[in-house]
Amino acid sequence: MRFMFPLGLIAAICLHAPANAASFDCAKAKMPIEKKICSDAALGRADEELSRVYQKRSHDFPIPEFVKDSERVWLRSLPSCLPDVKACLATVRERIDQLNSWADPKVYTSYGKAFDHEGITLVLVTRNGAPWLDWYGSWMPDAYRSRPFPDGFIAQESGALTKTGAKYTLTDHKDASILISDEKITFEGDGMSLTARQGPIAGDFLRVR
Repeated sequence: MRFMFPLGLIAAICLHAPANAASFDCAKAKMPIEKKICSDAALGRADEELSRVYQKRSHDFPIPEFVKDSERVWLRSLPSCLPDVKACLATVRERIDQLNSWADPKVYTSYGKAFDHEGITLVLVTRNGAPWLDWYGSWMPDAYRSRPFPDGFIAQESGALTKTGAKYTLTDHKDASILISDEKITFEGDGMSLTARQGPIAGDFLRVR
C-alpha cells in the first residue's frame, strides 16, 4: 500500500509489493507504524494481504471513490494501535475482513453515484450468514482545526441487522426503524442518531447499481 499523508501515515495502496514482508519498501520506512509493520512478520504479511484486497475493492466496488476515502480515514486511525503489535494486527485483520465483505454488496447513498463524503453511504452485506449494515459519511470540518478531509469529523460505524416483521433494527441502535428493499433503504421517523455535530441518518437512500 502506498499513500502519502500529512503526519506521515503509513504508505498504502501500491500495485506491486516489494520482496520484503510488507506492501511497501521497508528500506524506506520512517514512520513508527511503518517500522512496526516491517519488524513483525505476521503484521507484514497482513499488510500485504490488505493491499491485495484493497486493490480488488477499489476496482470492483460500485463506487470506487468510497473505498479510497474510507481507506484514507482508516489509515488516519491506524497509528493509534502503537505500541501493541497484536492490536495493530487485529486492526489490520478487521479491515481485511471488512473489505472482503464488500465483494458483493448492495450500496445505497444520499448522493447518487458521484461520491461525496459529506453525504451518507450505506453498504448492505452478509457477515457470518446474517445481514449487516456499514454506514459512512456526513463529514464535517473541525471548527478548531479547519483542515480538509480526512481531518475533521466523519461517521463510520457498522452493525448487525435484526428483522422484526417487515422492518429491521440495528443491534446498537434499536430505536432506528429501517425498511430495506432492492431499491432503497428508509430510516423511518427521526432516523438513527450519529453525533451531536452531524445529526441523524433519516429518510430514503437509493440503491446504486
